Amino acid sequence: MNRSLVSLIVGLLVLLRPVILQAQEGCNLSAALQDAVNGYLSSTGTRYSGTLLVEYAGEREFLDVRATDNGASVYFRRLNGIADSPERAITAGAAEPRDACELNAYYSFIAEPGRAFAGRATYRLTVRPRDTLRLAQILDIDAESHVALRGVTVSPEGAVLERYEFATIAFELAPQSLANDTENPPARYRFTALPPGFKIVGQGRNPVDFMVLSDGLATASVFVELQPRSLPSGEGMVLRGATLTFTHGVAASLLVTVVGEIPVATARLLAEAVRVSVAS
Repeated sequence: MNRSLVSLIVGLLVLLRPVILQAQEGCNLSAALQDAVNGYLSSTGTRYSGTLLVEYAGEREFLDVRATDNGASVYFRRLNGIADSPERAITAGAAEPRDACELNAYYSFIAEPGRAFAGRATYRLTVRPRDTLRLAQILDIDAESHVALRGVTVSPEGAVLERYEFATIAFELAPQSLANDTENPPARYRFTALPPGFKIVGQGRNPVDFMVLSDGLATASVFVELQPRSLPSGEGMVLRGATLTFTHGVAASLLVTVVGEIPVATARLLAEAVRVSVAS
C-alpha cells in the first residue's frame, strides 16, 4: 500500500474524531477564534461518505471514502489508476482531544468567511506554525459539521505542497460514544523522546508495525520493521507534494520509515527516537 496515502487517510481519521471542546477563559485567543478552531478539532461527523480529490507532486488521486460508526476507521477505494480497486481500511487508536488554547503554543490562527465546497457553506481557517517543526495549512471548514472540506498545505516559502478537497460528502450527525471498539496490539516499540506537542494517538500493523503521532493538526505515521542485513545504515527521503517519506536505518537493528506532512527535522527526530520495547 502507498504509505503516503495511508498517512493522509490517517490524518483525516485523527481529525474526524468526535470530541467536545469549549472556549476557555484566560486564553490569548478570542472566544470567536477559539470556537472556530475547536469546532474543527471536535467534528461531530462520526459517520460520513464522499469522494475526495488529492493533488500532490503533479499527480491527482480520486478516492471513495467512508467512516465507521465510532469514527475509529476510514475505508477508502481508489477511483483512478486501477479498475475495480479493492476497498482498504485504516484504523487508529483513540486520539486525546486538543483545544485551541493548547495548540496556540505551536500555531497562530486566523478565521474568516469562506466560499462553498462540495455544495456546503464554509469558513476559512489559516494555520501558521510558530516553529520549524510544522507546516502551514489553509482549511475550508464546513460551517455545520466543522469538517475540513478542503485543505492546502503550504511550504515556508509560500508554495502549495499538497491539496485535498471533497467533491461530495454526506454526514450523519448523531452523537456517538468516544469509545474505540478496536483493540490495539501490545506496543512493541517506544519513543525515547517526542518533538514538542506530538503525542501517540494510535498504533497497529499494516502489515508492519506502525505508530500514529499528532500535535492536534500535523500527523505522522511511523512504520517500524527489522532492517535487512544487506541494507546499509543511513537515511533517505522523498518529498511528494507536502508528504515526506523519511527512512532511517541502523545496521543489524531497525528500519524506521516516517510518513507525514511534516518537515525533515521533525521526521528525523521521530525516527531517531524509536526503540524496541523491553516487554517485546
